[in-house]
Amino acid sequence: MNQEIIFKNNSKEVAFLIEKDDNLKDLFKHPEEIKVTISDDYYTSLVQTIIAQQLSTKVADVIYKRLVELLDNDIKPLNVLATTDEDLRMIGLSRPKIKYLKSLASHVIEQKTNFEDFPNMSNQEIIDQLVEIKGIGIWTAQMFLMFSMGRLDVFSTGDLGLRNALKKLLNRPEMTFEEIEKYSEKWIPYRSYVSHYLWHLWDD
Repeated sequence: MNQEIIFKNNSKEVAFLIEKDDNLKDLFKHPEEIKVTISDDYYTSLVQTIIAQQLSTKVADVIYKRLVELLDNDIKPLNVLATTDEDLRMIGLSRPKIKYLKSLASHVIEQKTNFEDFPNMSNQEIIDQLVEIKGIGIWTAQMFLMFSMGRLDVFSTGDLGLRNALKKLLNRPEMTFEEIEKYSEKWIPYRSYVSHYLWHLWDD
């Protein structure tokens, strides 16, 4: 089921962030709000995320629809594992992505990844579990936390757009990866607010 989260620039969370870091004042001037749709169908979200890696949104959507059709509208893990690599190649999936999708399916079936436990787990515990799946790295796990679970305290230093937007905001093009990671800690526990507004700044 999809749900909408709204990040507002006049919220108590944003007031807290500006108090902690005065450099964010200009960042939160506009837009007034950013709407983010999250999905609690965690397995499907990860399937779509794996398919979308290094592809345009349009191409990824086409391949995902082909997968749904191939599996008769039921992409559950057992069906993915039961499908031959050749059939999956025919719909446009690369060999590595086939391995990744089957790794995800195996983890779910063997209960190495139990999505029902996720709501009670910390961000780091979820990341540690997800990166055990082939094809899912820290960045993908962090995007899952933000866009599937709606977690409010996520900042991905591995995201080029976020790094560039922060350098632009602070007028510090020389900032290193480590400096950015350290700087973001002052936004705890609302780093997702900053992330969404930094992405907006970079898109502009």
